[in-house]
Amino acid sequence: MVEGEERMRGSRRRLILLVIVAAASIFVLLKHILVSDEERIRKVLSEGKAAIEREDLQGVMTQVSHYYRDEYGLNYLGVRALFKWVFEEFDDIAIHVEGMEVEILENDKGKATLLTWATAKGRDKTGYIVGGAQQPCRVIITLEKERGKWRVIRATGVKPGEVFL
Repeated sequence: MVEGEERMRGSRRRLILLVIVAAASIFVLLKHILVSDEERIRKVLSEGKAAIEREDLQGVMTQVSHYYRDEYGLNYLGVRALFKWVFEEFDDIAIHVEGMEVEILENDKGKATLLTWATAKGRDKTGYIVGGAQQPCRVIITLEKERGKWRVIRATGVKPGEVFL
């Protein structure tokens, strides 16, 4: 009789453990499925911001589409060269975002509008390299969904040569 009770307890424990694992799996799956495109875009921009502040060129370019084109004539390779130059010229880059609005557009596109400024340390001084706390720069970033991931296809509001200290 004692042996039968131990088997039942063991079976109950396995069943409870199985239910807990199944519930946790369902929670993780639903959390991933229920993440909105707006949240995914915010994550892409947050990861891009963090990569710039770490001066991680590969991390920045992971967020940029190979189809990137902007009104200043930059494409993917131009953006890569620009960030390479910025990382060589400046240290301690800090990007400040005052506000961000994200909207989903048609044809798997999204747009983020943000007020921002960036500070950095140059060769002989530290200061603003884009915008300023008193007068933030209004940047519009357009993204497109490529193979299920949002990537930046255009950015306006900061001209490539407009980096000052």
